[in-house]
Amino acid sequence: MKFAFRFLLAALLAAPLFLPLFHAEAQVTATAPVGELTQYTNRWDFYGGFQYSHFNPSPAKNFPANNLFGWNGTLTAYFRPAWGIEGSFRGLYGTIDVPVNQFGITNPKMSEHLFLFGPTFRLLRRENYAAGVHVAIGAAYGSFDKDLPPGLSPNQIGVYNNKLAFGSAVGGWADYNLSKLSPRLAARFIADWQPTHYGYKTQNEFAGSVGVVYKFGALHK
Repeated sequence: MKFAFRFLLAALLAAPLFLPLFHAEAQVTATAPVGELTQYTNRWDFYGGFQYSHFNPSPAKNFPANNLFGWNGTLTAYFRPAWGIEGSFRGLYGTIDVPVNQFGITNPKMSEHLFLFGPTFRLLRRENYAAGVHVAIGAAYGSFDKDLPPGLSPNQIGVYNNKLAFGSAVGGWADYNLSKLSPRLAARFIADWQPTHYGYKTQNEFAGSVGVVYKFGALHK
């Protein structure tokens, strides 16, 4: 009995030393379900944001490239957490820096709209961020005669004529989740090589975009 009493007394005195360990274990157990919320099992995501492109509107070497600004709207359907198919619709607008010419044309406006489709791969999936790559092909429509007088074609001042051309985008993207509990809403950054093909020549455009992506729906297990 004396041994049992002494053992019980020693256990009571030592209990405070072990409380921090039990408290830490309880914290791990309590926070474990949060990890479940960061599984990327959404069926859809919709992205909307600002779009930029560096574009050369002429095959002539003395023609400077110009900066275009606009919008990007992209809808992605995921078939697995790691891959899906996206459709990207991009509108870009700006002016053309035309060299001195006989028509007195200086800075006519232009626009380019792209309609692209292809696979996207979500290669990195973490609690606070995700990243991947995509490859998309489709069409680009360039309009280069917005401020030209009637009867004057863009080609007469060294610019590509209006045309529905081949368009594509190859690049990467990264999401930063705006909530630590869920990747449903995130800021997205995109960097692309965006080649087009006006006038029997390839235009090696650089394109970038920044905006917000909303993830919704659920993949069926």
